[in-house]
Amino acid sequence: MLLENFNRTKNGYCASAALSLLGLVAIVLLNGCSADYDTFGASDYRNLEEISFAEQDGSSAVYSAEHRMEFDFVAPPESLDTWDSVTVENIDMSHFASLYLVDGKIEEFPTDSLALDSLTKKVSRSKKAVRVGDKIQVPSDHIVYVVVVSESGKKSIWQLVLNVPELEPVSSSSSAKSAKSSSSAKSSASSSASSSSTKSATSSSVSSSSTKKSSSSNSDESPDSSDSRESSDSQNSSSSTKKSSSSNSDESRESSDESRESSDSRESSDSQNSSSSDAEEPVESSDSHEAVAPRVLSLSIAGKSAEFDAERKTFHVDDLDFRTDLTALELSEMELPEGATANVEVGESYDFGAGVQVTVTNANDESETYTIKAGYQLPGSNFNSWKGNNVTPDSIWGNANTILTTTEKITSGSMIGAQIQTSSALTKMASGSLYTADFNPKGVGTLSMASSSTWPDGNELLDFGKPFNARPEFMEVKFSYDSKGDSCDIYILLENRTGDKNVNRKSSDVNKLVASAWFRSAKADNSGRENPDVVSVSEPDENKMRTLRLKLQYGEPLAGSPIENSSTFNTKLESSNKSAINNGLVQGTGDEPVTHIRVVFASSADGNHYKGTKGAILVIDEMKLIY
Repeated sequence: MLLENFNRTKNGYCASAALSLLGLVAIVLLNGCSADYDTFGASDYRNLEEISFAEQDGSSAVYSAEHRMEFDFVAPPESLDTWDSVTVENIDMSHFASLYLVDGKIEEFPTDSLALDSLTKKVSRSKKAVRVGDKIQVPSDHIVYVVVVSESGKKSIWQLVLNVPELEPVSSSSSAKSAKSSSSAKSSASSSASSSSTKSATSSSVSSSSTKKSSSSNSDESPDSSDSRESSDSQNSSSSTKKSSSSNSDESRESSDESRESSDSRESSDSQNSSSSDAEEPVESSDSHEAVAPRVLSLSIAGKSAEFDAERKTFHVDDLDFRTDLTALELSEMELPEGATANVEVGESYDFGAGVQVTVTNANDESETYTIKAGYQLPGSNFNSWKGNNVTPDSIWGNANTILTTTEKITSGSMIGAQIQTSSALTKMASGSLYTADFNPKGVGTLSMASSSTWPDGNELLDFGKPFNARPEFMEVKFSYDSKGDSCDIYILLENRTGDKNVNRKSSDVNKLVASAWFRSAKADNSGRENPDVVSVSEPDENKMRTLRLKLQYGEPLAGSPIENSSTFNTKLESSNKSAINNGLVQGTGDEPVTHIRVVFASSADGNHYKGTKGAILVIDEMKLIY
């Protein structure tokens, strides 16, 4: 009995404990879900991938960098002169976003990101969202503006260019000639020709939106008579049909006894016959062809769709697999206007890594030349993947986290990035850094590293650069910087090496600088010093991050570039320690093949000399190479 009561008590306790544990797990799970919801909140995504219309001819041309799309349309039916509205067939955009028409008129649509952001804030939108099946009125200038609004209310503006064909009216010169016809037969022929001309134009417009045809009829006036009677007879005969004029002429000859009247009648008859003959002649027509401007509508390289940069007249693919052989890439698709040709062929392979000049020629022998380039990104360059305080893959990205953790993962709002901070240790300043380099590959001891007399340039403890063969034109990165009076460094160097790793560099090896772009500033808005490689610095986004765009300079750096005040060209080691690594470069021409890439983010620009300001913080996210 006692044992039974004990078992009941034990079982009840266990059941109670189990229920309590389940309740605790439920609370944790609920809190976890709430935390996830609170963390992510409303979505800021407002990407517009593509729009298509039911009346569209072919695929849309999407120019993402310019926030612009172009559409070609089939010819309208004969009952319409042009399309007065088009029907939305598909909208491909961010999942929680909505699409609206812009209210009001836009005088000029910018192409740079800063001006686009500014315009987006100024425009007003329609109250009703655009949905599939809606009809959009076609303005007289054939340009429609839309805004994509994210779940959180962020906006992005786009320009839609509607290339709508119109029927070409009968030319005024043709109408004038018809009005001047001197006989009803000629007028009828001219009218018939005009009708035929309209049908021809309609048929041509239906068969091809890029070619317009028109025709006009030619008519000759009857010769003038030398006297008033001949003129009167000629006018009378001109006002009658061919058959009745001939009959009247015969009656005139039979009833007249005077030779002059007979002669006049014959002259009138001859004049009329001549007029009738003119009317029976076939109407001449001429076709005038308006060739479409020579351009590339779309293209793909190795199965990847290219983006178009109108300012540079460049099609570029930026996201091929890392270390892809760029010297033999297939042109997998290219769309040209009707009648246009190009100096490259789909299915053939080209060196798109170096860039290919493609010339498009239309039917009028007008030509336009574009640059086509391709490349890839550095793995892990979105800085979303981490292992502890190391960006992965660590085969590409390194840092100097040893005694101090100066580089670590940061999450803020919708951003995951790298926080790089200057600290101090053993009475020396230690700049935070993230780079394509291996830190201390020779295993120098901590106390030795702390000696500035042994290591006057801390960069000699690193093996800079990773294998890389592409030739980007720009580098973009999101960043914020709290300088505390310090200056940060953000730069990219492309190198040509006769060897591979600098840690194994031989005295005979030569490392050349192929291209460079460098940003150094105490202020995130790029004020206070010259940075000639900077193309633009945006306003802060919702995560307080600016987008920095640098233009790579192939060959000699631009005058005033911060590279002039760096140790980049030091080919002689400052340290006498046998473990010192020579990362020095000599100037190249810019035409050499690229073999390695060096990317550096540092919270203190002079950190390699142990100089900086404690607490200076550089945050980076989403680095991108643009080709």
